Amino acid sequence: MSMIAHSTPGAGFIPAPDSRPLVPPPFTRALIRLALASGFALASSNVGFAQTIDENLWTPNGPVHAILRIGGTIYVGGEFTQVGHATGGGVPVSAATGLLPHTFPKVLGAVSTAIPDGAGGWYIGGNFVSVGGIDRANLARVNSDFSVSAWNPGANASVSALELSGSSVFAAGSFTSIGGQTRSRIAELDSETGAATGWDPAFVNGDVSALALSGSTVYVCGDFGSVGGQPREEIAALDITTGAVTSWDPNPNAA
Repeated sequence: MSMIAHSTPGAGFIPAPDSRPLVPPPFTRALIRLALASGFALASSNVGFAQTIDENLWTPNGPVHAILRIGGTIYVGGEFTQVGHATGGGVPVSAATGLLPHTFPKVLGAVSTAIPDGAGGWYIGGNFVSVGGIDRANLARVNSDFSVSAWNPGANASVSALELSGSSVFAAGSFTSIGGQTRSRIAELDSETGAATGWDPAFVNGDVSALALSGSTVYVCGDFGSVGGQPREEIAALDITTGAVTSWDPNPNAA
């Protein structure tokens, strides 16, 4: 199976503060009905803010402008074209059939990159806050059985690219802290513990959007003008052992 990013998250239901339906402008595209799953309740004026979310209830792929409950049916209308099960921000699909597994941990947020972990699972990065209901800040490892690994480097901003090399996971993105250390947009992480290694190219003055490994070199590109104190426009090469910026400098005129 391959892990792919789901780029269009569905909109959830926003219940009314009382039993009356919310009816702004007329429905723009569609009106559908959903059977109420057991345990789901529409918020009313005598119910507190803390509600249990029914993850099995179907959701639309756009804004909902009106909600009406009649008995065991919820009618919703708004700007959407599809209704289906909420998958979360990244899903594993069968390379043969394209189908989803019966269960998998839902990602609360967006997945930008996913790579095999070498053991049937995946390292995933992006802009998310939890995976399978477990707190994970923009980085996580999903095991081959779809459980969430204890691997938890935590990045303080989004992760755009990942590469696995031996016992190391190289990460790039918008972060300035990862694996318990200060790291500027590029880092090397232990593939088992998630801790940042001593590899540190120093300050990158803009976001890194992609990286690639080749022999003893780490190539990075993005929206930056310097790396490790050296002028490098949008792309640079780093020594995989020391983190030093090499003399390779194509100097492109745009991102």
